Amino acid sequence: MNNEISYSQVLDRLTEQNIPHAILKLQNDVRIVISQHGGRILGPFLTSKSESLSWLSAAFSDSGEFDRFLKSGDWNIGGDRIWIGPEIQYSVIDRGNERGTAKETVQTQMDPGNPSLTQTVLGSWRLHQSMTLDAFTLTTGKKTLSLDRTIRMAQNPLRDFCNFQKLMNGVLFAGYAQKINLTEEKADDIVSNVWSLIQLNPEGVVLTSTYSDADYIDYYEPVDDSVHSISSNHAMAHINGNRQYKVGYLATNVMGRIAYLSRLTNSKWYLIIRNFFNNPSAFYPDEPAHLPGVNGASVFIYNDDGGLGGFGEMEFQGQAIGGLTGQSSTYEEISTWIFVGGKDKLEMISNQLLGLDL
Repeated sequence: MNNEISYSQVLDRLTEQNIPHAILKLQNDVRIVISQHGGRILGPFLTSKSESLSWLSAAFSDSGEFDRFLKSGDWNIGGDRIWIGPEIQYSVIDRGNERGTAKETVQTQMDPGNPSLTQTVLGSWRLHQSMTLDAFTLTTGKKTLSLDRTIRMAQNPLRDFCNFQKLMNGVLFAGYAQKINLTEEKADDIVSNVWSLIQLNPEGVVLTSTYSDADYIDYYEPVDDSVHSISSNHAMAHINGNRQYKVGYLATNVMGRIAYLSRLTNSKWYLIIRNFFNNPSAFYPDEPAHLPGVNGASVFIYNDDGGLGGFGEMEFQGQAIGGLTGQSSTYEEISTWIFVGGKDKLEMISNQLLGLDL
């Protein structure tokens, strides 16, 4: 694991800084921590003594460092977050220097924002925030949006499978779901969408289920076969945290499931699967800085070069609202399923849920 940040370190830092947070216990005593700061889901943590399976900032390891991190205004706390897309519109001022400006243009109303955190019913938490963002590129102006998220436990998607007991023997499962509503205050030419990202600890591989040889877009320099490959039913991207690349897969080809496979110990691996609604008929507006008008990707994989901390990301963007879409609100639901066990068992699970052999 790249950044070994423990459950107790996360709770200590949030408590020391008086940051409201909630602990959501999942199956098998796995838990996630929901932080009001940045609207983050931190973890999952397999036990009260274990490290986060998602990448978290090293600032969590020390009280002073975390205090300096917060005072600096740095957004890169890690975990599972929701931003607003398209990235090219809300996070890039200069299309000629995308990577240079994107680092500096995370709008504070988006992250950390000012979300509220409340418990709706037992086992369900709500994050809600309103924000007014600057649109820099595709269209310009200010956009006021409301983002509402409900987070709860998700059931095992294999539970009705005829060989469930055999398949899950020796495998730990936990899952959580997010229900997300994005609404614009007024209709205008500015489009927006939900942008879901989970940060990954190297090393491992991201597997994206596809219907065919997937079309993809290189957002930076072209990637090669050493880190990225396309097959007849999936795309595979290596996450190592030391070479920057970003690829986007067209909504036309993807099935709505992405997975990350990584080693936990000598004998145990973990598989994080994200399940979401992918609609090829919808408008997915994000586009690379160097390719104006080239859009349509709903799934994105990012690998950092170490400059931001050395992590990877599984990303997807939801259906757009505003502009010519004729829609003023959208609803998305994301399920995150975590399986931990021997690689042979995870391969069987991957075959059932993604149609893929690992």
